[in-house]
Amino acid sequence: MIVFKTPIDTTRLRMAYNNDVLSFYDNFLIKPKYCDITLGETPIRLFPAPDGTFFLNLKPYVTSLINTRNFEDTLSPSIGGINPSAYVKAFTSGTYLQKEIHFTIYFQNDTQTQASYNLTWLAGVNQHTDYYRRSITDYFPLAPSKSNSTQHFYLKYWEGYPFDITMHMPNTQYFTLKNNTTTLSTQMLTRGRVSRLVLSDGRTDETLENVLPLIEGHNELRFKASSTDSDNDTFITLEKIPYKKGAYLKWLNSFGGYSYWLFENTYSIDRSTKYMGEIDNDYNNIDRSFGRSIQIGKESIDSYKITAELLSENERRIVEGILESPKVYFFTGKPLSQNNKNNWVEVTLKTGSARVKNPKQPLTNFTFDIELPQRYTISL
Repeated sequence: MIVFKTPIDTTRLRMAYNNDVLSFYDNFLIKPKYCDITLGETPIRLFPAPDGTFFLNLKPYVTSLINTRNFEDTLSPSIGGINPSAYVKAFTSGTYLQKEIHFTIYFQNDTQTQASYNLTWLAGVNQHTDYYRRSITDYFPLAPSKSNSTQHFYLKYWEGYPFDITMHMPNTQYFTLKNNTTTLSTQMLTRGRVSRLVLSDGRTDETLENVLPLIEGHNELRFKASSTDSDNDTFITLEKIPYKKGAYLKWLNSFGGYSYWLFENTYSIDRSTKYMGEIDNDYNNIDRSFGRSIQIGKESIDSYKITAELLSENERRIVEGILESPKVYFFTGKPLSQNNKNNWVEVTLKTGSARVKNPKQPLTNFTFDIELPQRYTISL
């Protein structure tokens, strides 16, 4: 029989970008030759250590299987109307992975033993300082939780800008979203184990509020698997902010969902240029030429210096995630109008460090430098 030194927990929702180490052996007295493993359709062959044990880290295999879209956000939501399910969009592909892992150990006498398990991963990562075991049956947003809580979350939504909430939803047909602040609720159809609840595509006349009204300020949303309340329900404090100008960004957070933030309207823009080179043109008499070389053209790039000021602890926990994000987008669309995936441009965060907590200041300020893609220029 195959024995795992640490028993495999099949009910745990695993994070793909953390180590996922399996160490196992067979208590059969005959020495093993090798172990063949299949993770989905991926074959793996292991050879035993001198003491007959096998060691495998699933991380490199899982990360190659789960990342099917290179972290790109290709969602172009089409929302509107009074059908609640029209605001829920599928987001399982590239974010969620469930595979059977099968073990077969072969022995010197040509006998074998087998074992199989179903395991589940999210395209996220945990840290030692805030690790919490999530179950495959948990309902929760893919976002930082409030401090000292695993069921309470804080999110901020600005009117006039695209915004959605990425949710982990176990395989049930419907879920219920209740606004405890207004006492109103609505039932929605799930679109997969991970779905995105779209509140707005930028318009203010076609939003989630068509089916679940929000008040300006704090709304306490209760996210639950059924129409009845449960101790396992998740609570989201959603702060709705009236339209204001600023630099709007979204980024892939450490949980595999997208975070949004409107940075202050005090941002600055710097444009840097440099010559691309020149071509020797010293082939004519001085009276028949414009110079001894021809300029090829210039490269040009814009960088933004953006700030987020006086952030509370819950706000800070959202914004600090941009520092480690592999995918950051800058909103180039028009607020207060319908937008789609083409109204975002991928940018590079040039800021390499930031103070995420200062014990002498209860509120946090962030300043980031982001670099937009190279501008198109006229050149030879």
